[in-house]
Amino acid sequence: MNNFSVIKKSSPFKEWLRYHFLDKKLKTGLGYIIFGLLAVGIASGTALIDVKVGIGILGAFAVIFIVALFFRYPYFGLYFTIAFAALPPLLERLPSNIDFPYASVTDGLFYLLLLSVILKYKLRSEVDRKFFYSPLFVGLSLLFAYYIIQVLNPNMFSKLGWFSYTRKYILQLFFVLICYCLLNSWKTFKYFIYFWIVFVTILAAYACKQQWFGLAAFEWNWLNARPLQLQLFLQGGLLRKFSTLSDPATSGVLFASVAMQCIILTIREKNKKIKTWLLIASIINSFGFIYSGTRTATLMMVAGIAFYCIATIYERRTMIFAIIALLGFVALMVSPWHPPAIERVRSTFNGTKDASAAVRDINRHRVQPYLYDHPMGGGIYTCVSEGSKYNPGHYLEHFTPDSGYMKVFAEQGFIGLGILLFCYYLFLRSGIKNFYRARNLEIQNHCIALVTMVFTLMVGQYSQIALVLEPGIFYFLGALVFFIKLPNYDDINLVQAQNP
Repeated sequence: MNNFSVIKKSSPFKEWLRYHFLDKKLKTGLGYIIFGLLAVGIASGTALIDVKVGIGILGAFAVIFIVALFFRYPYFGLYFTIAFAALPPLLERLPSNIDFPYASVTDGLFYLLLLSVILKYKLRSEVDRKFFYSPLFVGLSLLFAYYIIQVLNPNMFSKLGWFSYTRKYILQLFFVLICYCLLNSWKTFKYFIYFWIVFVTILAAYACKQQWFGLAAFEWNWLNARPLQLQLFLQGGLLRKFSTLSDPATSGVLFASVAMQCIILTIREKNKKIKTWLLIASIINSFGFIYSGTRTATLMMVAGIAFYCIATIYERRTMIFAIIALLGFVALMVSPWHPPAIERVRSTFNGTKDASAAVRDINRHRVQPYLYDHPMGGGIYTCVSEGSKYNPGHYLEHFTPDSGYMKVFAEQGFIGLGILLFCYYLFLRSGIKNFYRARNLEIQNHCIALVTMVFTLMVGQYSQIALVLEPGIFYFLGALVFFIKLPNYDDINLVQAQNP
């Protein structure tokens, strides 16, 4: 009987490439030739033509190398993309005659990472029926469907803003899909959590450096070239620190959310070594949000502590933590110590409104009649800076909502705001339910920390646009993926604990 099965054979050229580039990592004669020619090309181009030629050759090689790493190691691509997302504002502040769209590089890295995941069957097979029936997919799909309907909103002057917003939202959907495929075990997800804590702590440490040792020369030059920006950053004698991010509000919201997560993990962690590192991370992130001068971040911390205490009120350590937090708050408010950073924190609770808050209230009352008459809002990207860019002349063009919820209300109407709040309810409900059902203590601890972190970001939306900015949006979406996969992680770890 003949055997008609097809035997797949690799071509000699493919095997040759695999041997030199993957197996030996160019530690062969071919590798020495390639690096030698690269060195000669860079030196010759720099010396004979222009320094930009050498930089261009080196940059091209670096791009090829990174692309190869993305396809070979998708996990590297995930963490590289997240880390790079925090750098565009810093790169734009560096002195340069080239106006390069660094933020677009992040989008390109996402497409590359998505392609890398799709091409690997083992990873894409992670997407199962459970994903499509999850509260996360239902909520994100509801939002996406409403954004598609928004293209018919007659109040928009241009569809280009809608397209830009929708494209960005699709990237976020891709990120959820990527996390669902890559974070396919408790080990990989725990690594993701600790990577994020370390990464944000480094950013917070840089904000502390800006406070203790001053801004770098290029940062001062960037601020001095923008007097209005400097005026916004300088509040009550405090120059609000921004780390590598776009503005103090973005950095403050990010540091506060991670500080809250680290505090909860410090309380609940049993390993003394890990507890010590988490305590250090919580202190650094707390200093980072204090130096940002973002009062929303202070409100987030208070709301996070209250949420955690209510969720775990049956635990003795929670009562001890609540008493310590209350005493710390009282000491902060009555202390005779009056540095500008602490005064900025106290101003969150002093019961008086500054001029900027009064102006915001006046603006909101001014647009209320318009918003009540437009249930679908004025249209996506019709207010703040996007309004002037995509919809000049619109009624909302110069309206500054200063709130994520108010921005949604203005641009998408009370229908869009209602859908968004319903989706937030689905996300929180999923996390809280899985926390109370979790049996593995380690997973349970991380679950309540992530639920509280997500809740603080939702609170931050009240007075800041906190949930659409990079890189914080990535951790928010990653936490939502964890809420879906938690039962599976919990079952596997429980079986392993019972059968070591």
